Amino acid sequence: MKELRRNMRFIGTLAVVLFVGLAAWFAMTVYAQGNIWASDVHNSRLKTTGSLRGDITDRDGNVLATTAEDGTRLYTENALARRALSQTVGDTAGMSGTGVETFWSSTLLDISSSLTDRLSELFHSTRHVGSSVQLTIDGPLQAWIASQFPRGYRGAVCLINYKTGEILAMVSMPNYDPYDLAARSEATVEDTAFLNRCLQGLYTPGSVFKIITLASAVTHDPNVVTQPFTCAGEWEYEGGHIVCLGGTAHGDVDLKTAFKRSCNVTFGKLAYQLGLDRLKATAERFGFNENFKFGDFVVYNSSFPTRIDNMNELVWAGIGQGQVLVTPLHMALISGTVANGGVMMKPWLVRCIVNSLGAETSEGAPAAYRRVLSEPAAGTIAEYMYETVRGGTATRAAIKGLNVCGKTGSAEISDDKSVETNAWFTGFLYDEAHPYAISVVIEGGGAGARMPSELAAKALKKAVEMVG
Repeated sequence: MKELRRNMRFIGTLAVVLFVGLAAWFAMTVYAQGNIWASDVHNSRLKTTGSLRGDITDRDGNVLATTAEDGTRLYTENALARRALSQTVGDTAGMSGTGVETFWSSTLLDISSSLTDRLSELFHSTRHVGSSVQLTIDGPLQAWIASQFPRGYRGAVCLINYKTGEILAMVSMPNYDPYDLAARSEATVEDTAFLNRCLQGLYTPGSVFKIITLASAVTHDPNVVTQPFTCAGEWEYEGGHIVCLGGTAHGDVDLKTAFKRSCNVTFGKLAYQLGLDRLKATAERFGFNENFKFGDFVVYNSSFPTRIDNMNELVWAGIGQGQVLVTPLHMALISGTVANGGVMMKPWLVRCIVNSLGAETSEGAPAAYRRVLSEPAAGTIAEYMYETVRGGTATRAAIKGLNVCGKTGSAEISDDKSVETNAWFTGFLYDEAHPYAISVVIEGGGAGARMPSELAAKALKKAVEMVG
């Protein structure tokens, strides 16, 4: 009998422990994933609330989405702006999974409103209206940048305030018109138009990754800035060889000159010299291989190889090729980190949330994500990026009267070079009054020195004019 009671106590205790553990797991999961679950387009409660969606506005209060009295969802009248903002604002069909309409649908419908609020609305015979969401996005700026994107090309432009972390523009091409979905003319929507390339596009970075390799070098060996390098246009090493663009021989160069001329040979040697562990540590410090959880949106994970099978893979990783992948938003954050003295700011998209009574229930605020670099290291990289725009591969990004710093990239995406390279530019304004960082990628755009550099200059100049 005693043994039976002992066994029953053990089973009872085990059941309690399992129940408490399950409850704790459930609470933690709801805390971490609750907003995503509530916003899922398959959530039946979103269709049965009877609520009218709240407004979505840009940073200046311009209405990007609103709801008519009959429940029809209305978007900005300007067709160009409507398309330019499509993946950011989203649609009620949930086709743009990262759009505010989807990710913030529980807030826009206010499905968590209190019972007293609902009873009050019932008493006054009014239909419940959800909360409004104001974004950090500048709607006219995003529409203007989209209008300047090279016609016929795909890609992305991401522009942020590197002091605050606010996302000012997220242009993804191609885009779509949410009214096309309402009219059931989905055939007119171009393939991959629902994809927000700023958040979901994983691209080979090419030479813009040299910012990371440079950061690793100056962090682990400050004397590297005075180290001489020799480039004969190509370099053979154990397991492979690497060439500079067009086979250009840069001759005897220091690190600054190699960076501003985007010398593959020098940066391949630098990666070889650093080794996988140190280069990977720096990349991960910048956020590679990390599951970003920013709260306002979902961004795909950038990746850097955690192991290599031969030295060839390491050398190519050092110039942003091989297994290295990055999103345009992350690339803008990397440039912004350099500009911000080595501190990466947490990016945010939602400026504030206002309920149907006009009360502000939530407000976004700047927050540091982490210190990535020392100030001296960040200053050295910023100087090299400034020289790259002043007299290197990124001269087309220069803006009269402003200090532009940047790096170009031409990322190979085929082994036999049969496909045109993706063209990159990333950089920033070194200006306390206009702390803007940008990344531009144009798929099949060729050399980063051309189209993306020119587009970045236009976008940064326009941001100064429109945002201030």
